[in-house]
Amino acid sequence: MNRKTPAEYVNPFIGTVGHLLTGTRPKVMLPHGAAQIFPNVSPVQHDYFFSEKIVSFPVGPLEIMFADKIASCFSAAISHFDMSTVSAHPYSYGVYLEDTSVYVEASTTKNCYAYKISSAKKVFVYSENISDLSFNGGVLSVKLKGRHGIFVKIRFPESVNCLMDENGAVIDGIPETCEIFASVSNISFEKADEIYKNEVLGKTFCDIVKEAKNTWNDLLGKMTVSGGTEDMKTVYYTSLYRSFGKMTDMSEYGEYYSGYDKKIHKGVGFFCGDQLWDSFRSMHPLQLLLEPEIHKKVLDSYVEMYRQSGAMPSFPGFEGDSPVMLGFHAAALFADGLAKNIETDYETAYEGIYRNATQVTMLPWVADKPATELDRCYYNNGYFPGLEPDREEYIPEVHDFENRQCVAVTLEHAYDDWCVAQLAKHLGKEDDYRLFMKRSKNYINVYNKEIGFMAPKNIDGEWIKDYDPMLSGGQGGRAYFAECNAYSFNFSVWHDIEGLADLMGGKDKLCDRLDELFTTPCLPNKYTFLRQFPDSTGLMGMFCMGNEPSFHIPFFYNYCGKPWMTQRRMRTIMDIWFTNSPLGICGDEDGGAMSSWFAFSAAGIYPVCPGKSEYTLSSPVFDSIEIKAGDGVFKIKADGAGSGKRYIRSAYLNGKELKRPFIDHKDIVSGGELILEMSDVPNREWGIE
Repeated sequence: MNRKTPAEYVNPFIGTVGHLLTGTRPKVMLPHGAAQIFPNVSPVQHDYFFSEKIVSFPVGPLEIMFADKIASCFSAAISHFDMSTVSAHPYSYGVYLEDTSVYVEASTTKNCYAYKISSAKKVFVYSENISDLSFNGGVLSVKLKGRHGIFVKIRFPESVNCLMDENGAVIDGIPETCEIFASVSNISFEKADEIYKNEVLGKTFCDIVKEAKNTWNDLLGKMTVSGGTEDMKTVYYTSLYRSFGKMTDMSEYGEYYSGYDKKIHKGVGFFCGDQLWDSFRSMHPLQLLLEPEIHKKVLDSYVEMYRQSGAMPSFPGFEGDSPVMLGFHAAALFADGLAKNIETDYETAYEGIYRNATQVTMLPWVADKPATELDRCYYNNGYFPGLEPDREEYIPEVHDFENRQCVAVTLEHAYDDWCVAQLAKHLGKEDDYRLFMKRSKNYINVYNKEIGFMAPKNIDGEWIKDYDPMLSGGQGGRAYFAECNAYSFNFSVWHDIEGLADLMGGKDKLCDRLDELFTTPCLPNKYTFLRQFPDSTGLMGMFCMGNEPSFHIPFFYNYCGKPWMTQRRMRTIMDIWFTNSPLGICGDEDGGAMSSWFAFSAAGIYPVCPGKSEYTLSSPVFDSIEIKAGDGVFKIKADGAGSGKRYIRSAYLNGKELKRPFIDHKDIVSGGELILEMSDVPNREWGIE
C-alpha cells in the first residue's frame, strides 16, 4: 500500500460552501506564489462548489479559454462542467469542458502559468485592459494597463495562427494535445522572458506539476502527523496548504515593482498582500515557526513598505495599504518576531509603528489619516469614545457603514500598545515603554463591572445608556464592536489575561464567564441574531468559531485553572466545525487565518498572544506530530488522541514532568519531545500549578 504524501492529502474543495458568508476557492499555486489558478465560473456565487459553468482560466489579469472549432467567440467557449469530476490539488487542476469536449490541466511555477489541453482547436485570450498586443513565432505578447504595466508572454507551438483585436486574440491551428506556458511580469517584457527562462524553459507540463508537488510536499512535510483518521489528515494538510497562500512574493529575479512608491527596486523577496487583523493571530506565527527565513523577508518587506510610502501598513495590498478593519497590528507582527528571535530592522519598523500609535487615527476602515478628537480621547482618557444611538455622527472621518467600533478599537489598540511597549523596551526607549505599558491597560476603562461586560462610553466618560451586550451596536455591532458582540470581545485581552481575570473578580469568575459564553443562546432566536451578526458563524452558545475575535478564547481556561475545559472545548470545536467536506470551514478563510488556527490547534499547541514566545496546550487530534523547525525536530506524542481521547492526564517535556499547559518557542525550535498521556476522562489535577 502506497502512503499518501502530504500534498496528496490536500482537498482544495474543503470550505467551498460557506456557512453563511463566502466560501473558499480551489487554488493551484506555489507557497507565496504570484501565479495562481482557479477558474472563473458562472454564475458567480458565494458557494464555489455549486458552480456549473467555467467562463475562463486566468493568466495573470488576462482570461484564457479553450474551445472546439465550432466556437466562434469567447462567450461561445463558456462550458458546463461537473464539479464532482474535477481533479484539484495544490499543484494541479484538471477539468473536462462538456460543451466543447476539451480537457484542461493547469499548474504553476512562482510566476508562470502552465496549461495542457486536449482536443482544443481554438484558444481565446481576452481582456478589456490591453494597451499593447503583438504575436511573433508562436509567442503572444500582451501589455496590460495597471500598476507600472503588466507584461504577459504566452507561448504556443510555433505552427499556430493568431487573429488579434483590441481586446485580445484568437489562436487556432492548435495540436490535438498542446502545452501552453505564460510568464507574467510587473516590470517588462524582458523580465517576462527572464522569468520564463528561469522557471519553464526546457520543461514539460508534467515536469512543472512534479516540481510544484515536490515544493508543497517539502513545506507541508514540516508537520508530519500520524495516528488519526484519514479524513482528519485531509483536513489537516488542507489547512496547512491554505496557511501559506499569503503573503505573495512579488520579486522577479533581483528586482520588484512596488505599489508603495510606484518604482522598480533591486531586491529579492518583497512580500505584499496581507490582512493583518486576520493574519497576525495565527497565520504569521505559523509561518514564523515553519518558515523563519521567509518570515524575516516578510518583516523586511513591511519595513520597505514604510520606507517607500511613509506609512506602516495594516492591510498591505499590491498597490498600497488598504483601509480595512481596525487596529495597527504591524506592532504585533514585529513584537512576535522580536520574541522569537527573527532578525530585522526593528529601529526603522518602530518609527512607523510609533507614528501609527501617536499620530494616525484609529478609526476603523480609515487609512493613514491624522488623529481626531476621538483618538485624543484615547490618548488622554484611555478609551475610544462611542456615540449615543440617538445622536448623529459629527466626525467626518467615521466610515458610514463601519462606524466607530469604539470598544473593539479600545481593546485591540490596548494590545497593540503592549506590543509597541515590547519593541520600545528592546530598543532602550524607556519613556516610550512606560507610556505604552500604561496604555496597554486601557481595556480596564471599557469594562463595566455593574453588568460584567465590555461596554461603550461617550466622549464625556459616561456609559452609553440602554446598552445590550448581545444586540446593541447595529449591524455587526459596528457602533461598538467589529462583526461580533460584547460576548466575544469580553475576552479580547490576550496580552494580560491575569489582569482581565482580576477585573472580572478572579480566575474562578473568568471561568464562569467562559462557561456562560459557550452556553448562552441567541436571542430572540438564532435566525434573527445571525441576520444582525452574519460573521458569527460556527456558533456554540455565543461563542462563534467562524470569526477571528474568538480564536484565542477556548484557551483561556488554561490560564484560570481549568485546562481540561480547554481540552474539552477544543476537541468539540474541531470535530464539529472542521471536516473533510465543502462545508468544512465554519467561517471566512480570510487568507489563511482560519486554517492556520486549525493547523496549530490540531497539533495541540497555540500562540495565544503574539509578542510572547509562549504556546499553550490543548488536545491534539493525532497520536503523533513531528514539527521540523529550527535546528531539529520537535515531537508531540499523544497515544490515543487520534482515536478520540481528548484529556491530558500527565505530560513530560524532554523527560521532565510538565506541570503547566505551556511550552516555549525555544522548546520547539531546539528540538525535543513532548509526551502527553491521554485519557477519556478529565484529570482536574493536571496543569493547574
